[in-house]
Amino acid sequence: MSEFVVTYISHSAQLDEAQVKHLNHELESVFSKSELSTKRLAPHVVDVTFTVDSDWSSVKRALDPLIDSQNQIDIIVQRNDSHRQKKLVVFDMDSTLIYQEVIEMIASYANVEPQVAEITNRAMNGELDFAQSLQERVSLLKGLEIDPLYDAIKPRLQVTKGVPELCESLKAHGVKLAVLSGGFTPFAEYIKDKLHLDYARANNLETQDGKLTGTTRGPVVDGNCKAETLRSLCEQYGIDPQDSMMVGDGGNDLPAMAAAGYGVAWHAKPKVQQLAPCKLNTESMINLLYVIGYIN
Repeated sequence: MSEFVVTYISHSAQLDEAQVKHLNHELESVFSKSELSTKRLAPHVVDVTFTVDSDWSSVKRALDPLIDSQNQIDIIVQRNDSHRQKKLVVFDMDSTLIYQEVIEMIASYANVEPQVAEITNRAMNGELDFAQSLQERVSLLKGLEIDPLYDAIKPRLQVTKGVPELCESLKAHGVKLAVLSGGFTPFAEYIKDKLHLDYARANNLETQDGKLTGTTRGPVVDGNCKAETLRSLCEQYGIDPQDSMMVGDGGNDLPAMAAAGYGVAWHAKPKVQQLAPCKLNTESMINLLYVIGYIN
């Protein structure tokens, strides 16, 4: 028998008792022999624990219809064990730690937005893999002066609501924090320093005489690289991979979610929301603290 916790997180300020009662009734209809224990963590958050003789994937699969039926309430399913409180949290950057996609900001700066959009569409249609699409985009930037580019973009990066408070709280609990980005190192390092993260990795833009050459150097930070880096960070920090978590919005975050103990699709693309261990679509990322049990 294993104990599980289901967390209801409303997108509004209040999750009322009628809503909780309805959701619990749906849980009971799926796990009819289980006794539910309900605990309110905040006006908009409730934890429900129960014990069943099933593994996590079976429980998640059984609850998927209920999860998918809710538009304004996120329902997160986990084992309720010592691995819930993570010791390493790894974030994607673009559309996760920040609201923007940096490559689109650079494209606007360089006046190559239509060309970048065309490459993005080809990648989404499966005509290009991540490495190919990255290289084609970067080639459009050849000749840009690097310092004015950085100076123009960095001040415009908008950190996602709740992220600073989330990172501060996790650091206070001794959690290691990292950003792994398919974007570019100077911006990932900027966000790392701004949020006091422990580690950053992204793609390196090659420069010559202060200008971009239109190529990258070193390994491409794609989905496999993110997964490998997460495993390496676990080893470096002496952390059980089950005590790690990946938070991201794109398909290239799924391999790292699979390598980690848990994964969160943050305002993600539909396919990622479907395939990730859980989805979180609230206004503020501070709600992640409820997901991993640091507010209980």
